[in-house]
Amino acid sequence: MQKVRTQLHCGRGEAGQTTVEYAVLLAALAIAAIVALAFLSGTIRGTFRGATPSPETQTFRPPVTCDAHYSGACIPPPPPDLDCDDLAHMGITGTVSVSDSDPHHLDGDHDGIACN
Repeated sequence: MQKVRTQLHCGRGEAGQTTVEYAVLLAALAIAAIVALAFLSGTIRGTFRGATPSPETQTFRPPVTCDAHYSGACIPPPPPDLDCDDLAHMGITGTVSVSDSDPHHLDGDHDGIACN
């Protein structure tokens, strides 16, 4: 350590600072700036990572209940009264079984299968 101090103090310029001392000071300031920017960028990213959308931007989705009279797909209970075209529009294309009661009147031939 004594040797470094001797080398730094040997060639003092007019203002009392050597070129090496200025270089060390600039390097320390650059490292401090890089660390500060890394910290701030991490903090800003972390701020928006767990953000939830505001209530104005959320889509309202009412709770879905399935009518117990149908199996094979979730068909909502009436109202409204649904028909086979409504089921196709909802993306229900598979076989839907109908129990003894058919509130939507989807089983016109009373064979226990809706919309066939």
